[in-house]
Amino acid sequence: MKTIGVDVGGTKILCRLVDTDTGKARGRSKCSTPKTGPEDVLKAVVDLIHELDPANEAEAVGIGFPGYVRADGVVVHCTNIVGWDRPLDVSARLGAILGKTVVVGNDVSVGALAEYRLGKSMDSASSTVDAGDDLLAVFVGTGVGGGLILGGKIRSGGRGLAGEIGHVTVVPGGELCGCGELGHLEAYAGKAGMERRARSMAGRGQASQLVDTMQEGSLKSRQLLAAFKADDPVTIQLLSEAADALALAIGNVSAVLDVPHVVLGGGVTSRLGQEFVDQIKSSDWFGGFGPESVELSLASRIDDAGSIGAGILAGDHLRARRE
Repeated sequence: MKTIGVDVGGTKILCRLVDTDTGKARGRSKCSTPKTGPEDVLKAVVDLIHELDPANEAEAVGIGFPGYVRADGVVVHCTNIVGWDRPLDVSARLGAILGKTVVVGNDVSVGALAEYRLGKSMDSASSTVDAGDDLLAVFVGTGVGGGLILGGKIRSGGRGLAGEIGHVTVVPGGELCGCGELGHLEAYAGKAGMERRARSMAGRGQASQLVDTMQEGSLKSRQLLAAFKADDPVTIQLLSEAADALALAIGNVSAVLDVPHVVLGGGVTSRLGQEFVDQIKSSDWFGGFGPESVELSLASRIDDAGSIGAGILAGDHLRARRE
């Protein structure tokens, strides 16, 4: 079955044509995420789909959004997309425009689905635990998202909030998160949170290569890596605190749900690589029963897990409806 998978992120939108039987993808259309509100984001998605699939081959479209997505395809809010402050029925809206089924999910949940179905991480030769059909995916990028696979299926919960690890509290009364609450994981480990903190530190007289490199733009993962390699003290501090916060949240979630395998992806993790994963695993903050109780690994499909997973989700939806 041919579907289109769309990964809507805080900085870019990526579309791919997906063969859901094999997980292979072809074609690629992408653009920067508009900063002018959700209507322009949806228009950009439609334009990219038409650009990618002018022959209208795809039977359905799957879209992953970085935020609170209900099971009925309503995107309630996206803290990392400018102006998305009210619920929008994306599934119905885009389905009417495109004339085909549109299935919407949380971006990291669909990334977790791709990792579960196609990723090599589940078969890691070094694994000391049996991952089975349970998997937690944590993607660190502009924000921090989580996707939960239990019993081989995406589990979103009755309100669509399951897996929202970025909004668990790691420091009570701590730094301001993009959602407006204090002390959330995303405030410490997401790029947007690290950018806010670096600029705040600079305003208090603590200069850094990171702020010098960013200037007036938003923080890029490559800038984070470059500043880390240059031993920039502010960057080292921010990444150390990010690793601690991730270790605390991951360990606790793993203990509560008995999830034995955690896959780490997203732009930040992709750039920083295994060294960052090792830093998380060795943190003294590691929650739950400690790092020995859970296997941490890099996502094996870092660049395309979101779009391919969204395409797979759309295919699963069509098959279930036809059965």
